[in-house]
Amino acid sequence: MPRFRVAEKRPATLTQEVRRRRIIDAAIDCLARDGWHGTTLAAIAAQAGISRGLISYHFAGRDDLYAAVAESVVETVFGTGSAAMQQEIDAATTARGKLRAYIEGNLRFIGAHRREMAALGEVMPNLRREDGTQRFGHDAEEPIIAGTALLFEYGLSTGEFRAVDARLAAYTLRRCIDGAASRIVADPGFDIDAYARELTALFLRGVQQA
Repeated sequence: MPRFRVAEKRPATLTQEVRRRRIIDAAIDCLARDGWHGTTLAAIAAQAGISRGLISYHFAGRDDLYAAVAESVVETVFGTGSAAMQQEIDAATTARGKLRAYIEGNLRFIGAHRREMAALGEVMPNLRREDGTQRFGHDAEEPIIAGTALLFEYGLSTGEFRAVDARLAAYTLRRCIDGAASRIVADPGFDIDAYARELTALFLRGVQQA
């Protein structure tokens, strides 16, 4: 099964790293609470309890900070979550068990990180390059789609799954998982545990042999 790997960072002093982390955490708080249009560098500075000028010392500008927010969530939050989920997937002895572990692990992770999901949901579609294209476009999710497809390919190879297009199945599953991340932010009452049960049952029935 594929594993996520965290890119190495450039060396920084402990003080610099702590300050950067403080600013990023404040940006996550503001984005999760106030959204993309409601978040400003001044608001982030106030949330962090620092001067706005200190943000400029650590980041080239707003876009640089927001890119760091996305990278931080992916590296620290998703990195930790994927490691735990990978253990559950590896421990499962059947393709059905691995698929169950993948779905339930992803949704459990989303439910435990609403704040980070909210911030990431603001940055991903809104942060743009100079030419107007998305900074984090479809190419950013390609490794995730490819990794998810391996689950379905494994089930096909063992004969547990019926004939399915592994890539299309992976894409569909990821849309369902990512949709839950958006829903849990928009609706505080959203029952993600019930969603996980239904989605797991739906996909397990969908791939089973007739």
